[in-house]
Amino acid sequence: MRVALLSASIMASLFANSLEAPIPRAERPLLRRTVNAKRGIAFSDTTTSDLSNAANTAISWEYNWAVTPPTNLPSGIEHVPMQWGQANIEAFENNVKVAGAKYVLGFNEPEQPGQSNINATAAASLWQKYMNPLSASGIKIGAPAVSSAPEGKTWLDDFFSACDQKCKIDFLPLHWYGQGSQYFLGYLSDMHTAFPEYNLWVTEFADTTMNNEATVQTFLTDSIQKMDALSYVERYSWFDYSRSTTDLLDDNGALNDLGKAYIQ
Repeated sequence: MRVALLSASIMASLFANSLEAPIPRAERPLLRRTVNAKRGIAFSDTTTSDLSNAANTAISWEYNWAVTPPTNLPSGIEHVPMQWGQANIEAFENNVKVAGAKYVLGFNEPEQPGQSNINATAAASLWQKYMNPLSASGIKIGAPAVSSAPEGKTWLDDFFSACDQKCKIDFLPLHWYGQGSQYFLGYLSDMHTAFPEYNLWVTEFADTTMNNEATVQTFLTDSIQKMDALSYVERYSWFDYSRSTTDLLDDNGALNDLGKAYIQ
């Protein structure tokens, strides 16, 4: 009888507790979202406080076309240094080692006059002198990042020819702008076929459709889902993490719908 009464008392207590008000939402612990090892952000803005929105999200890495990371980069997000052009290249090796970087990027769109603008032969020579030594420290080196314009692949072919297998390269960064995820993914497939020995980093990509956010978001969602499933795509970063209709933030620096779909 005592056992029965005790059990009844316990059941009554549990029932009473179940009627208590739930824990307010503000008091519930915030859980970190699953980090996506592929997904990064390209950050070109000067409003570094906006980076706080990337904390505790799927974002695992960042680059900003520079050697040093932006201020306010959330902990847990890896900065990948870049040697954008020829300027100060002699200091790159030491700066990268001091920073403890595991990966580096080199020469931004060297085939474009408005970008780093380096001919393939000169680039191969600079690469062997200044980039190759990083490999001895276990740092993984990305090839020069070309655009998806026809001259991009031509430049890469010329670069690898000038290297004569003497340039240390671990992965192939690419840029793509256009409309339609099928064309974007087709480009990645074509470049993988052309350079099968390298995994791809898509360090800039975006849909250029204007004044149609739904179309851009469909492109983004389809593209990142497909890239997450492609074994030869190692990393990617949308262009870019800044304040604009086709970027990831609104005019106040908060995540827009595109940003929420990408980083959360």
